[in-house]
Amino acid sequence: MNKNNFPLRTFIVFICILFVSGCKVPYDPPVKSSNMHFLVVDGFMNANGMTDIRLTRTRNITWGDTAANINETGAHVVIEDESSSGMPLFEGSQGHYYGSYFLTPGAKYRLRITTSDQKIYVSDFVTCKITPPIDNIGWKYNDAGDVQIYVNTHDPENKTIYYRWDYKETWEFHSQYYSMFKYNKDSNIVQQRTVPVFVCYRDRNSSSIFLGSSAKLNEDVIHEGPLALIPNHDRRISVLYSTLITQYALDSAGYNYWYAMKGNTENVGSIFDPQPNQTKGNIHNISDSSETVIGYIGAGTLQQQRIFIYNSELRAGWNQPANCTEYDVPMDSIGYYYGGGAFIPYSSDPPGSPNPKGYFSASATCVDCTLTGSPDKPAFWP
Repeated sequence: MNKNNFPLRTFIVFICILFVSGCKVPYDPPVKSSNMHFLVVDGFMNANGMTDIRLTRTRNITWGDTAANINETGAHVVIEDESSSGMPLFEGSQGHYYGSYFLTPGAKYRLRITTSDQKIYVSDFVTCKITPPIDNIGWKYNDAGDVQIYVNTHDPENKTIYYRWDYKETWEFHSQYYSMFKYNKDSNIVQQRTVPVFVCYRDRNSSSIFLGSSAKLNEDVIHEGPLALIPNHDRRISVLYSTLITQYALDSAGYNYWYAMKGNTENVGSIFDPQPNQTKGNIHNISDSSETVIGYIGAGTLQQQRIFIYNSELRAGWNQPANCTEYDVPMDSIGYYYGGGAFIPYSSDPPGSPNPKGYFSASATCVDCTLTGSPDKPAFWP
């Protein structure tokens, strides 16, 4: 090898690498546009209480999409038994259809939907199952210090095998500061507050799919089936937290549907996760079997149980200091600081003075809990 040519060869290789890397062109694969709005049927035929069936439509999602759901309104929804006797559901708001009927365990039922454009959809007949009671709801810490809520249940007759759960959680939280004052923008004055904004409540429904199966066990027992996971220091248990667990008994087809849906919606973050699949439910357009309809309708009794968790039950240090910005606002600047709603006064300066020189203030969300919650105490709250 000619040592004198080595630097030149190295330089040429380096230039080639730069040239090749500089010629990379982004590739945007063609995406087939679709305007199909598939019917989505969500709900359960409740044998011992209120049935709530929600009808919506799928839509295309684009970058920055904040559009509302497409609710399917004006439909005629009926629960049918095998003799074609119909039990109508009545339309509420946002595509919900309600009705309260007692269904016979062991009998078969289906849902019939006639949309406003006169298309008819029916679900397959399913057997009305009896859901066993929930033994108890508990919680424990995981290795990261999070609170894991779990469920225990069993069927002594070994008939259930397949379970699904959802929940509605509610929590009480307090503002970082107790506010005695509010700003009146119209008159540009700070006045006494008549309605407290210190204690508030929030609630929300579960958005994940929770399933359990005893198919591989000798007994029909679910032990500490994981439900809600509340991260360490989460504000939901800053005062008092509650969740109402609902338990459903599934047939094998229903379990397989929800299991596939769980894989499609929750486990698609890496190449090692299951690949999305075309999940087929049990609802069909009777005139066009090729039409895609999303949903699986089961029938049965429901079981519910509520759990409360007090902040005092948790390890010390759960509540972390809020990230609040504070200002001592002088009287001649109240319009500037309070007019935009970013800050709220919580005490006079000096405290209790009838003629204050200003007001101690903080970030609005640290003073007024109604900005993120409701002051109305739930009826079941202790």
